[in-house]
Amino acid sequence: MTQNDKVLVIYYSLTGNTKSIAQMIREKTSGDVFEIETVKNYPADYSECTKEAKRELQTGDLPALKKSPPDMSSYDLILVGSPIWWYTLSTPVMSLLTQADFAGKKVAAFCTHEGGIGKYFQHFKEQAEDAVVLEGLDLYKPRQAEKSELNKAVDSWLSKLRGEKDGALTL
Repeated sequence: MTQNDKVLVIYYSLTGNTKSIAQMIREKTSGDVFEIETVKNYPADYSECTKEAKRELQTGDLPALKKSPPDMSSYDLILVGSPIWWYTLSTPVMSLLTQADFAGKKVAAFCTHEGGIGKYFQHFKEQAEDAVVLEGLDLYKPRQAEKSELNKAVDSWLSKLRGEKDGALTL
């Protein structure tokens, strides 16, 4: 990723954790932002919300989104953020991935969580069809972390993604 690369930050956030990281990344990359929003709201009660998410994962009944994914053809790098739900991607992000055209695009995932990451990155790679999937970023309990530590983690990740060789993005 060079200074001239056009970056798109896509994210879904239920509680604000992933949104705050997406905003930090947008500021550091001067990228555009696309927030994934579902047509229906998830239950405010945590227990009910996790039940609904588990039902969606088990049935494959992914939530409808308010907006279709943006045209990604003009972007050099697409960064996709999600909270971890049941050790994988949130179902709103899965829904977006079924609709998005990542053909030949460099894509990297970032996640926020308060437990294990499970198969988050493996599932992301499987679902980001036709994308060139780069190294992801895992942020544990970002709401409780020091801002300086979050900045350091995001800067380090972006620096890895910037590994430039002849103007090309490499790991």
